[in-house]
Amino acid sequence: MPELPEVETIKRQLEKEVVGARIKRVEVPTSPTASKGQGNKCWIGDKQLVVGEKIVEVARMGKYLFIKFGSGRGLMIHLKMTGRLVLNDLDYDTAPHTRAVIFLEDGRKIYYWDTRKFGYIKVESNLQLSIYNLQNKMGPEPWEISDVELLRKLQKTSRSIKETILDQNILAGVGNIYGNDGLWLAGINPKRIANSLRLAEVTKLRNSLCNVLERGLATGGASDNTYRDFYGKSGSYQNEFLVYGRTNEPCRKCGRLLVRIVVGGRGTWVCEKCQK
Repeated sequence: MPELPEVETIKRQLEKEVVGARIKRVEVPTSPTASKGQGNKCWIGDKQLVVGEKIVEVARMGKYLFIKFGSGRGLMIHLKMTGRLVLNDLDYDTAPHTRAVIFLEDGRKIYYWDTRKFGYIKVESNLQLSIYNLQNKMGPEPWEISDVELLRKLQKTSRSIKETILDQNILAGVGNIYGNDGLWLAGINPKRIANSLRLAEVTKLRNSLCNVLERGLATGGASDNTYRDFYGKSGSYQNEFLVYGRTNEPCRKCGRLLVRIVVGGRGTWVCEKCQK
């Protein structure tokens, strides 16, 4: 699933390429296997409402993207597990998993592609209000919260620390890749109960999460699975995973072989010596 670094990478590229552009039309192919009346669940709302709109801003919150129009309307986008936004790659005209095509007046196209169909583009009549409502439900990003405030949040739950930091109501933007790597860098076992962490450990964890997220941004994100950026290019953070996906490979600190376990239903990688 694209996490904060991947979504922020796309946000910056969108901002560079499409602010100031106008939308000519939208095509939303209907899956031939969809039930009658079911249509295409990846596009939500009346596509005619976006025709002629001028894109004035692109924003991000956690793993959400927002394309703002001059009218106050806009698009809320969540890529979920396998979604992609790609600019002007004509291969997506015939790709079987292209779920929507946004035609710009300058002749370019924005493709939304998604194999699993969990992600979506939603037309919002009042985008600022939708952002405000979402903001009230989501937690801050790791660099937007103090160590003491994070400690207070963790003290309220008896879930594992891995499950807790992946909860978008606690910390926005952290997913399985950067959660695994951040916990390893902090030396904290992902099975630890969240309310057992002391302030010094919380400080180390928050700093470690910021570190791996910033590294993910610097490398254009992780393309270990289906993620591609707005230009259809792969990121390279997968070339320097600290623990994520590295079953039976040596720990970068002590050399002990890393172990894959399951925490909260998610694949989790841990060094049983370094993470306590």
